[in-house]
Parts: sequence; C-alpha cells; structure tokens
Amino acid sequence: METQSLILDVVTLKKVVFSEPIESVVAPGTVGYFGILAGHTPFVSSLQIGTAKITKPNGETFTLATSGGFLMTDGKKVILLAETAERPEDIDVKRAEAAKQRAEKRLAEKGQDVDIDRARTALLRAITRLKVARG
Repeated sequence: METQSLILDVVTLKKVVFSEPIESVVAPGTVGYFGILAGHTPFVSSLQIGTAKITKPNGETFTLATSGGFLMTDGKKVILLAETAERPEDIDVKRAEAAKQRAEKRLAEKGQDVDIDRARTALLRAITRLKVARG
C-alpha cells in the first residue's frame, strides 16, 4: 500500500526553508507536540520554540529548529510559518553555544536589570538549535 503524502511549506520572513511532499510532520505547539498526516482535519495552531520532525514519503526523516509561529493544514497541504526555521547544516554551532552561555550567565546573575523571560527564551532557542545541529 502506498503512503499518502501532503505538501509542506516551511516559510520564514526571509525565505522558504522547505517545500516538498511529506508523509508527516510533528511540530511544537504551544500546548505540546502534535502530528499531521495526509487527510488531517483542517487545523491551525500557534507554535513555540522546539523541533519540527519531518518524514518524507521515502521514509527519510530530519528535524528543523523552529522558534515560534503558526502551522495550518487543510489535510492536503501544511504551511508552517515560523519566526525562524533552521536545518541542521545551517546552524552555526559556535554561535549557538555562545548564545547559550550568555543566557545561562544572565539567568545566574538574576540582577534587576536582567529580563528573565528574555534570557529563558534565548536559552531555550540556543539549546534547541544545538540539539538539532548535533542530531
């Protein structure tokens, strides 16, 4: 039996990151991860920082580091509109490690001039990027 596919477009403000047929996508919704297959009920969700796992019709899988946005589907096509979406090979590991260290330092200081929420978000984004880059 042949697996049904749907089209996935991953788009940021700067570029189209991915546009191909897929078998499934698992994305980081704001209330938890969820999956989309061909024929899914029409659906819209906001996204949080996390990884999107994509499975192509040939069974190949890969992940993208994403940071916020929205996902919508009509069961035939999925549009993932993200603030950022990075393939593993596009992630600058040294830059992500430096961002992680800066965020950890800010959180450890806990001074009045430190925006804790912003530091936590930066830390989560850096950890996600490193996780995707390192497989």
